[in-house]
Amino acid sequence: MKLILSCSICIALIAALAGCKQQAIADNKQLPIDSLIALVNHLKPGLGEFMLQIKYHHDSLGAAIAKKDYDRAAYEIDEIKETAERIAQLNIANDKLTKPFSNFYDKYLQEPLQILAGAASKKDDAALKTNFISLTNNCNSCHHENNMAFMKITP
Repeated sequence: MKLILSCSICIALIAALAGCKQQAIADNKQLPIDSLIALVNHLKPGLGEFMLQIKYHHDSLGAAIAKKDYDRAAYEIDEIKETAERIAQLNIANDKLTKPFSNFYDKYLQEPLQILAGAASKKDDAALKTNFISLTNNCNSCHHENNMAFMKITP
């Protein structure tokens, strides 16, 4: 009986020590992961950088519509969409946003971009012009809703 008790205690001690060693190994592996996460968060562009990309493509879209360059318009619409989706995917935020960006994408951008894409594929100049103004107004509404009304963009 003493032998069984001694063996049980030894097995319990070995298991406990093995568990401690595994925890130390896990902690050692977690440190580089935490470091990489911190680095990625540090290097991740802010909302302003993404908004500058959207503004560039917005202005280029306006120029393409004015020139009746439907292929370029379709490209710019897609770039705005991709940039907005990237903001939502990466959970980019700042202290001004009252909700996650994905809410504003759904509310202000998704539908106008779909309509604009359809108008570009149909080469519908009137629909492009009208909906480009709507897109611009939606951008400004979003800025206003997020206490950034001074960031007014123009068609």
